[in-house]
Order: sequence, then C-alpha cells, then structure tokens
Amino acid sequence: MKHPQIRHLLVGAVFVGLLLPAWLAIPSAAADPTAPQTWVPIGGSYETETLEVFGVEVAEQATGETVDIYVVPSSYGDDPADREDNLALAQTRTDQVEAACDTVVDLDQFPGGCVATLLPLLMREDAMNEANSVQFTDPETDGVFILGGDQTLAMRVLSNTPAEENMEIGFSNGVVIGGTSAGNAVQSRSMGAGYPPDGLRWNALERDKSFIYWGDDLASDERGLSFGLQDVILDQHFYQRGRFARTLSWTGQSVARYGLPGKLGVGVDRATGVMIEDGVITRPFGFSSSAIIDHSNVEQPQWVGPNDTLSVQGVLTHLIAPGTGMAYDIDHRSPILDGNHVTVPERFPLPSLKQSGPSALWLGGGQNANVESQPLAEFADAAQTRGSGVTSIVVIAAGYPSADDSETAATEYADALAGLGWSGDVDIIVHGEDHLSLARIARAAGVLFIGGDQALMSDAVEDAKLERALKLAVQMPTPVMTDEAATAVMGEHYVTTPDPGDIDEDAAVAMFRADGSQFGDGLGIVDDVSLEPVFTYHFRWGRLYGSAYNDPDTVVLGVSELTALRLDRDGGTVVGERSVIAADGSDATWMVGSNGTLGAINVWLDVFGPGDNVE
Repeated sequence: MKHPQIRHLLVGAVFVGLLLPAWLAIPSAAADPTAPQTWVPIGGSYETETLEVFGVEVAEQATGETVDIYVVPSSYGDDPADREDNLALAQTRTDQVEAACDTVVDLDQFPGGCVATLLPLLMREDAMNEANSVQFTDPETDGVFILGGDQTLAMRVLSNTPAEENMEIGFSNGVVIGGTSAGNAVQSRSMGAGYPPDGLRWNALERDKSFIYWGDDLASDERGLSFGLQDVILDQHFYQRGRFARTLSWTGQSVARYGLPGKLGVGVDRATGVMIEDGVITRPFGFSSSAIIDHSNVEQPQWVGPNDTLSVQGVLTHLIAPGTGMAYDIDHRSPILDGNHVTVPERFPLPSLKQSGPSALWLGGGQNANVESQPLAEFADAAQTRGSGVTSIVVIAAGYPSADDSETAATEYADALAGLGWSGDVDIIVHGEDHLSLARIARAAGVLFIGGDQALMSDAVEDAKLERALKLAVQMPTPVMTDEAATAVMGEHYVTTPDPGDIDEDAAVAMFRADGSQFGDGLGIVDDVSLEPVFTYHFRWGRLYGSAYNDPDTVVLGVSELTALRLDRDGGTVVGERSVIAADGSDATWMVGSNGTLGAINVWLDVFGPGDNVE
C-alpha cells in the first residue's frame, strides 16, 4: 500500500450510491485471466512456521513496496457484547500474521515489509458495509487470511454480502486466500458444519452423525465461500481430531448426490497446510501431512445396518507430505510425483478370511464388555450350544499393568456374559499368574481372550503354550472371541507402541509419523492381515497407514469398538455397531516427508459396515 506505516483496524466509512446499495453502485474491478488462483488451507493453529509459509506465498505474487494482507475475523462471534474482546483477540492474530511475514519477506524487493490489517467483519452489518471490504479489490492487496473459529458463523456473516463479492474480485485478480481451521473450511463451497448432538468423531461413518453444507444454493448461507473450491471438501484438524470418518462419509454422500466420482476429500491436519493453485494441490508444508480421499474407483457407496453406516470399497487415498515431490491434479484425479502423473494400480481382492475350524472366531474391536455388545451376545449364544459336558467359558486376560487389573477386566466380561444369559461358570486365567492347561481349553464351552495395552502384550505373544492353546481352540467346535489388545496380536504383526488414551489428539497426530509406531510379530492365527482394535474411538487411523507402510504386503484391518469381525467357514462378516476398515498399501508408493511424516500414493481403503462381508 502507499502508506505502510498505517497498521490498524479499518473502521467502516459511509458510502452512498444514489438509489442502489453502495456495494452495487461501485463498479467491480476486472478479473485478471492470467492471475494464479491460489488457496492456502491450514488445518488449525497459528504456528509461526505455517504463517511464514503463507507469507512467502503471498509475497511471491505481491506487488508494490509492501506485502499487504487483510485479516478476516468473521468466525469469531457476532454478539455485540463480545465485539471488543473479539476484535482484540483478532488483532493479536493479525499481529502474528504480520510478524511471521516480516521474518521471511525480502526487504530489497519490499522495503516496507509486510502490513497485515484487521477488517472489522464480525457481524453481518459489517459485511454489508462496502467500506469494510473494498480493500479486497485494491490492486495493491496481496493476501487475505481468514481466522479460525466457527465456519458456520463465518458464512452467516459473509454470505451474499459485499464482503464476499469483493473477496471474490480480489481472488480473481491474484489475491492469495489462506486461513486456518474454520478459515480452512470456508475455502470449499461444500463445507463441513460439525456434528449433531448424538454425532461423535467415532460414529461419524454413520450418515447422519455429521453435518455437511453442500452449497448448491448460493442464496443460502449454508455453504462455504461462493467462489470456493467446487470439486473439493476441505476438512481441518484432520488427524488430530480423528476426522477421517466424517470426510469419508461426506465424500461417499457426494457420490450419491452428484454421481461418480463425487467430491474429493482433502483433510488438512493441525499446523499443516497445502497450496491449491489453479486446480493442483501442491507444496505441502507444516508439522504433518494432508490426506486425499478419492471415490473415482468405487461402486456406488451403500449405507448399511441399523444406523446407516457407510459401506464402500475401492477408495483411493494419498498422504501428501512436505519434501516428497508430491502434488495432486484435482481435475484429473491424479497424484503427481516429481512432476509425473502416477497411474492407478490394479486392485486385487483382500485375502480370504475363511476359517477352517468348525466354530466362529470373533475379533473384537474393544469395549465389548457390556450387555449391549452384539459380538459378545453372539459368542455367549454359541457357547450355550457348545454341547453337554462343557459348562465353563475360559477368560484369558493378558497385557494389563497388574494382576489386579487383569482380574478386574476379566470380571467385567464375566458380568456382561451373565447379563446376556450365560448361566455356566466363568474361569478367569490371568496370564503370567495362573496355570493354563490345554485340557482346560479343550473342555471349554468358549474361550474369551482379552488384552489391555498392546505395549504389554509381548509376554503373551512369546508364550508358546498360550499360542498352542489358542490355535487348538480355533480348530475345535469351541467359539473363540478376542477383544482390545488381544485382537491386535492375532494377526501377522501388531503395533507395540503404548495405546493412546481417550481422545489423545497428540498421539493421533504422532501415529502418522514414519517412526510413530513400533511393531512386533503377532501370533499369526489370522493369516495375511494385521489388526488394529479400538479403531475409531482412539483415532488410530495413523496406525492403519503406519502398519501398511511397515509391511506393505499385509492388509491392515482396523476394527472399531463395539464391533467385531466374525470369521467362519464362509469368511469374514462385520457384526456389532460400527465398522471395519481395510487398508491395502501393497501397490502404494511410500515416502517419508522432510518433517518425518508418512507420504503415500495409492493406498486402497475399504469401509465395511454391520452385516458386510469383508472380501
């Protein structure tokens, strides 16, 4: 701008446009057809590193003696009583944007440095006042940064106002638009809008458990920016808050709404971002990576079970990490590596999950020690019909911090079995404390193997007698069920890193690092797969990809809590409340980003709901 020394909040002036509203009376600046169209979605937070990258991107396209950025606080709140506090906080964020830009700007090219100015766009009346947004159309304006908060509130303020129209004019003339968190979400026309009261991050694969504003009606405020990305759904805090599920649901719904291939899901994690320039996702940056979800190769998604849970196979996913040479062509639905388009690999069937034994094996995803558990109910019913002379269910508990913890956990399952109608005995064996005999297993009406923490399961895995007992049980007419960490060790490999606690957001992000998980050999009772329980509740999506990276030739199955994968002579079937997710990275290109996070091209993802056959 001509006056770089002016660095304060702009207050609205009064513009009069004869008989027309001022914003209609002022002619629009002509769009520059050669100007790059650049979005910079950041998945959350105001880390200096990500703000610096935004500053560099704006400076690349800046003109004049200063790099001029306008900051939009519309997601903060429109209560007049909070206006002063909200503007003060927004000014603090504006100062951060300016300071980060100043550290990276070339003062030889821009002797005035960076100037970030907060626009008072907190209420709809503000956005309707032309004076508060005409700056977007100034040829000297270089960038716009939209603050985080509530994206639905932001669009109630901005939609169908001079502010939105002027922002579009600036964008078409080369103004770079970035934003964090809610400021990320508004950059796509179809915009995520949170959860209903019964919607949670771990049940978001159910159709009605998260909100999406499609943006088909531009007259409505239930959308992102009118000129936002039309073929993409952006999501934020993606790994941190376990949002794979809801974006899979939204993109699946988009196939039904618009036809194949539907909309592309782009999930950007906290303190992480990408550039989306002229239809290409490029130059990833920040602390983590971003995920791309593509339904181009699927058949029509289905909604199954009592809760309308997503069922879709053949979703192609990519993790775009800094320093890998990765990009993505949105229009052609094509990943790019080092400037070359990467072809879609042939998809092969999942390994057979048929069991040779006469009874079933339930691989529980956790939290099944309750009378509402369908998997535990099926197991109890099977034990009731085991035959005369076998009157005890044997519960083997391993991987708990202490013998008392093992006993407590086993008792919870015993109580649940009683509540489900089991009238026989329950024999509890604490691994490492109590004697385990093969004869006891052979006489059991059922065997229930439960595990505490996967980091504490190594003694059980290395116990040859326990391995023989479990292999004997699955070959007999004895129903067998596993739950929690015990399920993890039944496959070829398992994650040995300590399990995350409830809603451990830091752990959810760390799982996507190349060194985010450690691995050990499992019991191999279930061939050709690895297993990860408590999948959606503990945000273990990173373990799914980390396990596929660790052993690309082994399919990884994430089993959600309150759910089990039942294996029998017919194959595998999902039973219970939620989902089983399969990841196949056998033909993927795997990389490690410059920040240590996983990069991947062409990882197949299959989503199975209640009643689905896993095949």
